[in-house]
Amino acid sequence: MGGGGARGLAHLGVIKALDEREFVPEAIAGCSMGGIVGAMVGTDMDHADIIDAFLTLKGHELLDFGAMGGIIGGKGIEKKLAENVPETFEELQIPLKVTAVDVQTGQLVIFGSGPLVPALRASASLPGILSPTPHMGRKFIDGGLLNNLPIDVVRTMTLAPVVAVDVAAPPNRQLDFEKDTGIFGQLKKLSRREFRTLTIELFMKSFDIPAAVITEMRLSMNPPELLIRPDLDVNFGVEDVHRAKEAFEAGYKAAVEAVDSFEWYDTSREN
Repeated sequence: MGGGGARGLAHLGVIKALDEREFVPEAIAGCSMGGIVGAMVGTDMDHADIIDAFLTLKGHELLDFGAMGGIIGGKGIEKKLAENVPETFEELQIPLKVTAVDVQTGQLVIFGSGPLVPALRASASLPGILSPTPHMGRKFIDGGLLNNLPIDVVRTMTLAPVVAVDVAAPPNRQLDFEKDTGIFGQLKKLSRREFRTLTIELFMKSFDIPAAVITEMRLSMNPPELLIRPDLDVNFGVEDVHRAKEAFEAGYKAAVEAVDSFEWYDTSREN
């Protein structure tokens, strides 16, 4: 389950479609929002309860003062996570691993045991936007920097066919440089709690471009049995939690089309 901020809410539609077709995951690997949704799936919650938890989420509930170079802190995110997932990986009903990056060493780290909430927050700490996550004496940022769609990770956990869901922002999204108002205009927008300044958009796209290249390289070396890419609006931002219903519907539609047209799905149901 790939990362993509609010775009990752498309995972909700995917899990509904898979649940309706009686797919039971043996293992889950995720990054960022994919890891968070994966953790909730791993609790063995009903997909309807998981969907409700996200669709009723208010963006302001996640806001907190930033630190260590992040615009937004992590306390609000940690609080919401703690309300919906257990304390440790070991308490999950389905094995889960998530990716993160040690910002000091540049090392890709795979979390799969111990405290769950800080690992999920670390995996989703988009650099420059969310504060790095201090954990185990280190500081972590979003795993999407090096492994946003961890197919290789889940293959170490199970021999079952792999279904991968890629919700990353497209690298060819166009920026509107005509709206640049200079540094003071950017600060004014932030003071009005308008998240998407041109400075932030440019930074985020600079993250998306290399992440997309790395993902395509990883896919070519280790393709999944089924790849699902929800048809999300190119301008659907990582912060657009208010568009959760739209993301859910795109994920559901893409999963239904992909799974129902895939040959091994019909065979598995007959057996």
